[in-house]
Amino acid sequence: MQTVSHNDSTRRTRLFFTLLRYALGASREFPVFGAGGDFTSDFLAGDVSAEDWEWLYRQCGRQSVLGVAFSAIKSLSSGKPETLGIPQQLYLKWFYQAEGIRSLNERHYACSGELTQRFAAEGCQTLILKGQANSLLYPDKFIRQTGDVDIWISGGREAVLALLSRMNLMDGAVVSSHDVGLRKDLFGVDVEVHFDCIQSANNPFANKRLRRFLAGEMTATHSASHLVPAGDTKDAPSFYVPSNKFALVMQLSHIYKHLLGLGVGLRQVMDYCVLLRASSDGERADVAARIESLGMSRIAGALMWVLSEYLGLESQYLLCPPDARRGRILLREIMRDGNFGKHAQRKRGGVFKWWLRNRLRLVTFLPFDFPEVSWFLLRYWASFVFLTPQRLLALRRYKSRHK
Repeated sequence: MQTVSHNDSTRRTRLFFTLLRYALGASREFPVFGAGGDFTSDFLAGDVSAEDWEWLYRQCGRQSVLGVAFSAIKSLSSGKPETLGIPQQLYLKWFYQAEGIRSLNERHYACSGELTQRFAAEGCQTLILKGQANSLLYPDKFIRQTGDVDIWISGGREAVLALLSRMNLMDGAVVSSHDVGLRKDLFGVDVEVHFDCIQSANNPFANKRLRRFLAGEMTATHSASHLVPAGDTKDAPSFYVPSNKFALVMQLSHIYKHLLGLGVGLRQVMDYCVLLRASSDGERADVAARIESLGMSRIAGALMWVLSEYLGLESQYLLCPPDARRGRILLREIMRDGNFGKHAQRKRGGVFKWWLRNRLRLVTFLPFDFPEVSWFLLRYWASFVFLTPQRLLALRRYKSRHK
C-alpha cells in the first residue's frame, strides 16, 4: 500500500479546497491561495500529478461533491483534460458521473414541481426544503449531488397522514416523528414528506426560542411565498421554497444536529456557503442578532471559520466572527468521516463497539459546546432509560414468536 506523507496530505487537502473555491467563484485561478491563513503558503507550486487527481476524485466522492468539483475541472480544462494533468480515463469517469448528477437534478426538479402541483390541487401549502432549494443557488443549478426530495406540507401530522392515505401514497411508506418516506417507485426518486420541518435544539430554553422563530418565519413565508422556476423555459417545473432567514436558521440547526449525530459533510457546508451569498444584508443581520439566543453561537463561529478559511467566503457574508478553535474541530470531523459520517471508522465492528464509540465521541465534544452537548447527552440517556424496558419487552416477544 502506498503511503502518503503529512506534507502530501496537507498539499492535497489544499488542492481539494482550491478546486471547490474555484467552482463556487471564490477564486479564478488553480492552484492558488490568497485569503485565509491556511492558504497563504506557496507550498503548492508545481503541477498537479495523476496521483493527486486520483486522491481528489476519491475525496470528492467521500464528500458527495463530485458534480461541483467537476464543474471547476470542466471550466479549467476547456474540454482538454491533459492541460491539467488529469488522466483521460479518470476525466471520462468523472464526466459521466457529473452527467448522472445533472440528470438526477433534472428529475428531482421535475418531481418537486409535480409534488407541488398535486398537493396544491388538494388545497395544501407546500415548501421544498434543503436539497433542491439549495441547488438553485449554485453557479450551475445542476451540479449539486442530490439526495432525496424534501417537501413540507401544511396541516400537521394527522392531517398530512390522512392526506397521503387519501391519495394512495401510504402503501410501503415509512413514518417517523417528523416525516414520511414514500416508496421510491411512486415518483422515481426518494421523497420525504415533512409535517414538521422545524428543527429542535437540545437546550430546552433555546429550543423554545428556536421553534418560535421558525414557526413565525414559516407564517411569514406563506404570506409572501412565490413560485421559483427550476429551469430557464416557461414550461420548467416550479415550486415554493422557504425564506432565506428560515433556511439560514433551520439549516444551521440541521448541521449541528448532524455534527452531534451521524456526522456532517462538506456538501451541507457548501450549501450554507451559497445560501449566505444569496441572502440579503438585512436577512443575515437579523439572523446574526438571534444566533446566541437560539443556542447556536458556537456552531456558527466554527462554521464561519471553515467557510472563510477553506471555501473563501468573504467577510461581509459571515454571521459572526470566525472561531478558529471550534472550526478546526468541525473541519476535522468533516474530513475524517465524509458525507453524513458514512466513512467514519467508528462504524466498523459490532453494534456494541459502534454504540460505545459514539458515546465516547460525544464526550469529546464537551469542550466544543458544553451546555448544548450536556443537554444532548442528558436527553439521550433519559430516552435510553425510558425506552429500555420497551425494547426488552419487544425482544422477548420476538424471541417467543421465533422459537
